[in-house]
Amino acid sequence: MSETISSDDFRKASGLWATGVSIVTTVDSAGKAYGLTMNSVTSLSLDPPLYIVNMDKGSDTLVSLEATKVFCINVLADDQQTLSNNFAKKGPDKFADINYDAGFQGVPCLPGTLMNIQCSVHDVFDGGDHKIVVGRVEKIVQDDPEKIKPLIYYRGKYAEIS
Repeated sequence: MSETISSDDFRKASGLWATGVSIVTTVDSAGKAYGLTMNSVTSLSLDPPLYIVNMDKGSDTLVSLEATKVFCINVLADDQQTLSNNFAKKGPDKFADINYDAGFQGVPCLPGTLMNIQCSVHDVFDGGDHKIVVGRVEKIVQDDPEKIKPLIYYRGKYAEIS
């Protein structure tokens, strides 16, 4: 019999796993951009090339992503904390005053990132209060990793890497 784990205990324990920070972006059918900050992103498969993002079922970004079947994982650089914080909050238009390039099927690709991983939706699964979105990689645009360091999140805050 397993013990009951509170959401607070689960959150604290999960915070001990250092992760990169990404902004997952998409567009709705009218071309309006949506996005949110997340660290629940991981590679899944080499053949075919697949990534997983885990999104809250109440997310506006998820609704648009499921409609258009495209998204971009914008892997943030260490100087993009302000951008990360902006997309971590709920708000009417997170893209106000944000410049971006239109990637695969119009998906927003943020500049200055370590890389943009542009995906089409391969599959979606239920995952408790989240949905597990499997994306097939359609295009990767990356900067020189020797010039840009990733933004890392650890124990509830941004962390420095050396």
